Amino acid sequence: MTGRPAVAVVGAGWAGASCARVLSDAGVGVEVFEAAPVVGGHSRVETLGGVVYEPNGAHIFHTSDPEVAGFVQRFGMRRPYTHCVLTEVFLDEDADEPVLLSWPPQIDELRALPIWRSIERELSQLPPTPTGENFEAHVSSLMGPTLFRLFIDGYTRKQWGREPSALSASIAPRRVELRSDGYRRLFRDRWEFFQSGGVNTVIERVLSSSAVTCNAELGIEDLPSIGDDFSAVVLTAPLDVFLGRPDLLEWRGITIRARLHQVDDSGATLTPAYVVNRPSLRVDYTRTVETKHASGQRVTATVVGEEFPSSRGRHYPVPTADGRFERINTDLQSEIAERSPLPVYFCGRLAEYVYINQDEAIRRGMNTAQRILADIARL
Repeated sequence: MTGRPAVAVVGAGWAGASCARVLSDAGVGVEVFEAAPVVGGHSRVETLGGVVYEPNGAHIFHTSDPEVAGFVQRFGMRRPYTHCVLTEVFLDEDADEPVLLSWPPQIDELRALPIWRSIERELSQLPPTPTGENFEAHVSSLMGPTLFRLFIDGYTRKQWGREPSALSASIAPRRVELRSDGYRRLFRDRWEFFQSGGVNTVIERVLSSSAVTCNAELGIEDLPSIGDDFSAVVLTAPLDVFLGRPDLLEWRGITIRARLHQVDDSGATLTPAYVVNRPSLRVDYTRTVETKHASGQRVTATVVGEEFPSSRGRHYPVPTADGRFERINTDLQSEIAERSPLPVYFCGRLAEYVYINQDEAIRRGMNTAQRILADIARL
């Protein structure tokens, strides 16, 4: 690095914001460039009829990383929340009504089902450790074909727009469980928060020590001019878009169809849980999200969002069984690094093409900042 220690950060989601904060706290000048008119990325909430809802799906903050927990608490994220998810399943093709069960599936609940004997027989034939070269094989070896059909198959087809066997087995261990311990919370992390008004103000406080320019969609052609004012650049944006070739990587997006409902009591909700999975192919959407369960907002209305998967948008990288898009993204990182006139660092879900939670995005942002500070110190 040459010149004064100043860093440009492209993207004002969790990864970019946390990286910027660690750098600014260390005395490094930072400017954050955000393509959207507001900061916060997909974690932001909005309001409809005065009701807080999430236009990009459910975002519950959870972590077992004490440094990350302390970081978000420092900026005002302190309201505890316990997240439990339900799933509506049709036990057979002719069933008129679904059965409401916990997610992840719980053995004690499954024992009460009329098809338990069949499930139990399948479970007894499974290997002691899940195995399989693709997502379908791995999950089936964990819970058997019946539970895979009830809970996973339809949801996966809708979510990813492809056969479950075409997806990587690597996403299964973190996302799919079969529980026998009666633990009903989705996450097992030590800390879990949901701010009553959402995370907007939290992320804005994180960014308050940096200059922030919104509506600034930068690309590879902007790096020479950035090099005149900054010693390094951090990219948290999707790299195919940054290079002006937006069709190189495959992404899955979501669209939330949000509906405002009036209710008689200020604490009332309409759905049985904040998130209710709908794996059946009888409906086009994957789940409902009613943020009022988590926000605790006291208002005589609520918003229920139906989450529709889409080939548009960049919410999720697509983890194919052959890992081809991860390899493409690695090549894009190399191309950008070679073409950049200043050191470039890649950080976060979009730039690293990874499927991570909010706390992991923060951790990656913090780690990237520490690498930059170490590089500055060596000069």
